Amino acid sequence: MKDENLAKELITVAVVSMIAMSLFVISDMFFKLVTWKYYTIEYFAVAFTVFFSLIVFSLLWAITKKSSTATLIGYIFIFVISVINQVKISFTKEPLYFSDMKFLKQSGDLLKLVKESVSLQYLKEFIIICGSFFILLMIIYFVSSKYKVELKNKKTRLVIAVIDIILLIILFVPTNKTKELYLKCIFNNDEHVDFDSYVTNLEFYHRNGLLNGMYGVFLNDKFTEPVNYDENMLSNILQETNTNIEAKIEEKPNIILVFSESFWDIDKLKEVEFNRQITSNFNKLKNEGELVNLITPSYGGMSENVSFEMLTGGSMNYFPKGYIPIMSLYSRKNAIQIPSLVKVLNSNGYQSEIIFGKDYYEAKETYEKIGFTCYTELVEKGEVRIPDKICMDFLIQRLEEKKSDEPLFCMMSTIESHMPYSVDKYDKYDVEITKSNLGEEEKQTLKTYAQGMYNADQQLERLYEFVKNYEEPIVLIFLGDHLPYLHTKSTENIVSELEYFNTQDELLNKYRLYNTQALILSNLEQELEIPEYLGTDMLLNCVINQFDIKTEPYYKWLYEISEILPGINKNIAFDKNGKLYNPKEITEEMQENYDIRKLMQYKFFIDN
Repeated sequence: MKDENLAKELITVAVVSMIAMSLFVISDMFFKLVTWKYYTIEYFAVAFTVFFSLIVFSLLWAITKKSSTATLIGYIFIFVISVINQVKISFTKEPLYFSDMKFLKQSGDLLKLVKESVSLQYLKEFIIICGSFFILLMIIYFVSSKYKVELKNKKTRLVIAVIDIILLIILFVPTNKTKELYLKCIFNNDEHVDFDSYVTNLEFYHRNGLLNGMYGVFLNDKFTEPVNYDENMLSNILQETNTNIEAKIEEKPNIILVFSESFWDIDKLKEVEFNRQITSNFNKLKNEGELVNLITPSYGGMSENVSFEMLTGGSMNYFPKGYIPIMSLYSRKNAIQIPSLVKVLNSNGYQSEIIFGKDYYEAKETYEKIGFTCYTELVEKGEVRIPDKICMDFLIQRLEEKKSDEPLFCMMSTIESHMPYSVDKYDKYDVEITKSNLGEEEKQTLKTYAQGMYNADQQLERLYEFVKNYEEPIVLIFLGDHLPYLHTKSTENIVSELEYFNTQDELLNKYRLYNTQALILSNLEQELEIPEYLGTDMLLNCVINQFDIKTEPYYKWLYEISEILPGINKNIAFDKNGKLYNPKEITEEMQENYDIRKLMQYKFFIDN
């Protein structure tokens, strides 16, 4: 009889535990349903969801004594959270964060916004979906109500509560090491690839679920003070920095920065021949300007991490793998204080403008915090690939209409050559592959990419002709943000089949994956003196320091150390002569500056 009773108790506890685990799993299904996203299974995310729901449920159980009461509270809580999440998404395109709890006192304003903005049709649909979700929860609750377990022993309840609180502290008060561990285990960060990255926090939630999304954003926003952090030491370094470096050119020219989507000199491939030179203008113009070999922080995607480095001088090396500052860093309350080269130019009388073919990251507010005073997106909705010609038409018109007494800094980010490179991407092809050992599908993918490069190259020549004849001094910086992710339906990545990226030198292979080039052209009489090898985090700063533009001590210091550590990412580094290094095996002087820069970045980007 005792064994029979014990078995019944175990079954009851198991059923109660399964009910607890269903709390957040059902909420994730509801989240996917109302946002019309298919339900993907992320095994690590599901495991964490189950683990967290058990912690929360058992804590409620220990407090209330009755499993049925704990279940009811849990269901009501998750229902309210799910509904608030959907309301926020509807009006801000942003999901719910743990940090939003501090804005609960403003709930009245939110309700007023909903009342004024929501349509009757949307309200009906929302009520039907939320009502169905609530009814489902209540049905499960009443069906499960016959399985009741009461914790009568006070010591048992206390032990359970203490254990749960300790586990919550471990999860929500992470150290640097535990944070990296959580990101690795729960979000699979070690397997993160740039070309398959999420581009908004909402997409991050779609991949990981509501609870995991909230927890992931929380982790990414959690920074701890670096070891050996000494603000006085950093201040002394900046005070000793030469802030009176004489400008090489006594002008404040217009500065045009063109991020050409996935632009790369495909003519470097020797094992593939085309019917024409794809980047003929780019290669011809190398003799008329400055060519800079870059190390970018990403391969195949995450363009916004490249623009973050370029515009702020910040380095992605000091953030976790998979981190996107444009989305996460700038949601912090002190984000407006983060330094940027855009703000430097603004303080020197520049008008700053950013133009997107399409802003996949929906980052208008972030770019305003970075310092841009004018934001334009040529395509607001859909997957339309705006041709480079239309982008250049808009840019040229903007330059023709600008005020003559106000220098302009304008960043243009094109979109035509964005993946995928399918056969129907272009109606007409000027490019043909005449010789290659690749299969037909691979050749078609490469041909499509090459056509995009050919089009971009034609527009580069057109833009430069305009620059040469422009009445005001102007500098054009044209670069590829990262290499393309060349994949087909049957082949994961064509790059793995190209000899150019698969030599016997592993350092060279890594360098070639992260190496793009910047071409700097101008109508100035004097020649610029830009280093041949730089990281994307150093390029714009080095250009600005050529001119009569006053910069902050931090940027003067970065300019100084660009001689010692011109370029480094998580995979490869080089010195000013282009010698390649494993990032873990750089010289002592390079390592010293790398470590100081880590402290500087914490001071100005996190602790400011």
